[in-house]
Amino acid sequence: MRARKLWKAAILAAAVALPGVAFADPLARMQADASAIAQIATTWSQLASAAQGYAQLAPYAAQEWAGRGPVVHTLFGGVEQCHNTRWDSVTSNLITGGLNIAGDAEAEAYAIQTVATDFQQQLSDYEVQQVRAGNTAVVDEIDQQNGPLQQSLNTLMSLLNTTGNQVAAALSPGSALHPLPISHWQAGIGNVPNLSAVQYIPGPNDGAPIGWFVPPSSSLARLVDKCPTGTGSIPMLQLDAPVMAGVNQMLADAPSMATAVQPIENGSSYTLPGGNGGVLTGIDPEYALRMNLVSALAANMQPLAGYMSPISTPLALYEKQVQTIMNEVQQ
Repeated sequence: MRARKLWKAAILAAAVALPGVAFADPLARMQADASAIAQIATTWSQLASAAQGYAQLAPYAAQEWAGRGPVVHTLFGGVEQCHNTRWDSVTSNLITGGLNIAGDAEAEAYAIQTVATDFQQQLSDYEVQQVRAGNTAVVDEIDQQNGPLQQSLNTLMSLLNTTGNQVAAALSPGSALHPLPISHWQAGIGNVPNLSAVQYIPGPNDGAPIGWFVPPSSSLARLVDKCPTGTGSIPMLQLDAPVMAGVNQMLADAPSMATAVQPIENGSSYTLPGGNGGVLTGIDPEYALRMNLVSALAANMQPLAGYMSPISTPLALYEKQVQTIMNEVQQ
């Protein structure tokens, strides 16, 4: 009770001390922030779950999914090396999706800090505005909610002060976890795969080979393709747009945050030595590299999920309290 009286006294003092100040429309800013906070809370939960599920990527590091393709024996004694169609159609895309999880989480951590802080400032300005207009009943109603809201915000900020850096560092080139075995890559904002719905459908044995280990004794063998084929599908969780919406609100509230978010705005990318966009046709060391890449990415997803998880409950509570206050001011 004493804290609430002190808070109201501070509002009254501000209203008296700034009689000539014309605030911008704090209610409109509060509405924009509240909408962004609601979306961020939903997306954060989806990202934390996706990161947890991505720990299941470990099997994709196996020879079958990321190593060299099968070796088949052909007519007339030939032995040929086939493409790994599982890598070409599924696994390489899962790597980009994993990087997207990290980029999305980093962007959301920045957005939570900025938008939540701005909401609190706009709420304060709104209360001063209402006191000056003589609407003290509204201020009384808000005052009852503001203590718990501020406590939730303090909890969030104390967690996010370390979480943003942890998320950013989890898959950075200097990661202390499992450094990715490549030098050219960037985590960024983007959609993430729904691992529970990833499919691979084997096709007929009529694919073209990469090359011959043992040439056949007759060129007739080259007329018959015996390499297996297949197609993969990766249904995506459409998180690019909601994450960018949170980023855009953050930038509206604090344009100076553009510097922090700029490296991740253009999406994720990576390049493997000797390959183009992750599709390799090369030699044994490259197959080992891409298996190690999938393995390292999977290993880092578990701690990444661990960094995100503690934020979920206090963020959901803060979002609920924000909506309660918005219900009061919009009645």
